[in-house]
Amino acid sequence: MFDQLSLNILDIGMNSLAAGATVVRITVIEDALHDQLLIRIRDNGRGMDEATLRNVLAKNASTKASRKKPIGLGLALLRQTSEMCDGAFHVQSVPGKGTGVTASMRLSHVDRPPLGDLNATVFALSAANLDADIQLHYRSGDQEFSFSSQEGKHDEPRRTQETQGKSATAGHPA
Repeated sequence: MFDQLSLNILDIGMNSLAAGATVVRITVIEDALHDQLLIRIRDNGRGMDEATLRNVLAKNASTKASRKKPIGLGLALLRQTSEMCDGAFHVQSVPGKGTGVTASMRLSHVDRPPLGDLNATVFALSAANLDADIQLHYRSGDQEFSFSSQEGKHDEPRRTQETQGKSATAGHPA
């Protein structure tokens, strides 16, 4: 088990990117009123068929061909944490369409790991693939925060020293 839930999110997000996802949506909702924490990670990667999903959830399989030993524990550990903390766990995956993981748990459960550093998790995922859109939606009570790594990226051309230099000297004779 990871000591912080953000590390579970990072592990699943990295698997999403490895599966060719161009969009990874992470939703975290802390609901103190209903004593529930909800974590949802959805991607548009290659997805898994039922047999592969069963193997991955069995705590001893990995879809990573480069591994010498199958050690894919990410989903299995999040499922274990969810169930241990009076919650539920669900994975839905469609080959060619992507995967969605939903984990819930009792917010006040004594064994629930802390959420951890979501900022570092989102930063690491964004840095791992600059072209993928890593999205975070976080809500706690009446406070909400949303982030997209692609927001504003394509709205205006980037200004580099070279383009700044050209525009500065364009109106001045040499």
